[in-house]
Amino acid sequence: MAPQVVLISGCSSGIGLATAVLLAKDTEKRFKVYATMRNLAKKGQLEEEGQDQLGDTLIIKQMDVCSDESVTKAVQEVMEIEGKIDVLFNNAGMALTSVLECTPMKMAKDLYEVNFFGALRLIQAVLPGMKSKQAGHIINNSSHYGFVGLPFNELYCSSKFAIEGLTEALAPLLLHFNIRCSLLEPGLVGTAVMDSMGTWVKNYDVKPADQRSMELQKALGGNMEQLFDKFQSPNELAGIVKNIILSEKPNLRYQSNASFNPDEVRAKLPDPTGNDVVELLKKKYLDKE
Repeated sequence: MAPQVVLISGCSSGIGLATAVLLAKDTEKRFKVYATMRNLAKKGQLEEEGQDQLGDTLIIKQMDVCSDESVTKAVQEVMEIEGKIDVLFNNAGMALTSVLECTPMKMAKDLYEVNFFGALRLIQAVLPGMKSKQAGHIINNSSHYGFVGLPFNELYCSSKFAIEGLTEALAPLLLHFNIRCSLLEPGLVGTAVMDSMGTWVKNYDVKPADQRSMELQKALGGNMEQLFDKFQSPNELAGIVKNIILSEKPNLRYQSNASFNPDEVRAKLPDPTGNDVVELLKKKYLDKE
C-alpha cells in the first residue's frame, strides 16, 4: 500500500518537528512527510533527528503560511511529485499574552495571519486535490484555549476560536467528499513558542497601562504555575497526531491531556469529541430528505 502523503506546517521546532520525525520513522513506512517551515536556516534540528529518513520518507521544504504564493507553490510541488496530499496538519502558530488595549493592531493582525489565515490558505490549497481524490484528512492544531477563553490571552484565544469555527463548519460538508476534519486541542505544551513570543513582544510596548491590570496579570501567572506539572511534551503530542491519522473514524475534537482543566472541558463541551454536532449539522443542512 502506498504511504500516506502528509504535509505539515511549522516544523522547525516543537510539535511540528516531533510529528514529522515520528511519522517519517514509522517502521511500516506508512507515511511520506513533507515538513515545511518559513525559515530553512532553522532546519538543523529536524535534519539531525530525521537524518536517516531524509530524501526518503522525510522531505524538508520552505513554506511561509503568511504568503499566498509560497503556500500555492509548496502544495503544487507536492502534488506534482506525489499526485496527492492525504493529510494536512496545520501546525504553525504563534502565542500572545498581553493587555488587550495596550496591544498594537499590527501584533493582532500578525497573530491572525499565522494562526488563522495561514491555516486557511493551506486548507484552500489542498481541498481541490482532496475533493478530486474523494479522500483526505485535515488536522488543525487548536488549543484548550480555542474553546475556553483565558484572560490576557484574548487575541490568541480568539484566533483559535476562529480555527474551531472554521473546522466545525467545514466538517459536515467535507464528509460528503470523504474528507475528515479534526481539531487537536492541547493544554500546555513544552515548546519554544513562549520564547518566540517573548522575543516578538520585546519589539512592542505591551505592558499593562494601569496598576489593577498589572496585579491581575501577576495573579494569572501565579495561578497558571499550578498547571505546569501538566505540561505535555511535543513527542507526546506527535503520538496523538499519528493516532488521529491512523483512526478509521477520527473525531472532530481531541483534547490531548485529560488531566488539564477537565472541569473546563465538561463545562464547555457536552460532547468532547464534537462528533454529535457534526452529524447534526450534516443531517440538518446537507443530507437529502
